[in-house]
Amino acid sequence: MRYLPPFLSIPLFAVVLAAAPTSHRTSSSTFREEAGGLSVFAGGYPASMGAKDAYVPVPVALALMRTGASVAFTPESFTLTDAQGNRVPAAGFSEVKDGYPKLEFDRSLMRTWPIDVGLNITDRPRIASNFYPPTGAGTRIPRVELPPFTWFSDVIYFPRPPAGIGGVMTLSVAVGDGDPVELRLLMESGELAK
Repeated sequence: MRYLPPFLSIPLFAVVLAAAPTSHRTSSSTFREEAGGLSVFAGGYPASMGAKDAYVPVPVALALMRTGASVAFTPESFTLTDAQGNRVPAAGFSEVKDGYPKLEFDRSLMRTWPIDVGLNITDRPRIASNFYPPTGAGTRIPRVELPPFTWFSDVIYFPRPPAGIGGVMTLSVAVGDGDPVELRLLMESGELAK
């Protein structure tokens, strides 16, 4: 291998770091990350269906696969970071309900293309969750508490990040007082097809 002068090796190193890989892919559009006994899954396909919409729907599933204390989650537990590093918190229920007409469409899309979490998760007790119910389609559940060896699945809505949905996106999930779980996924239809 040829020697690279120091002033060339730093930019090359920066390019390698900038092209962060995605988290483990469990299907063509579902990604998984695990930390501290928490398995986090996120799907990129629904977001790819509304490339210009004001809100980005991200289906998620979380499974607590360890003993110990329960862990609670709300929409505020989730943050989305675009490929250029712009962070956006989850949208509030009222702003999505009043400003996004596709809630029912998104739910039907997620029933057709569910997150692939595997039998090890689906065989466990599932906790009810409904952070953003469509009008007239169930009661809102604003907080979900996961006891050990249970899981839940829902959709989290984010305002469209400034850089859009191209490139590797990062979903951060706050877990109590510990470090957040950082899941890297793709949402753009052309990138998901690779």
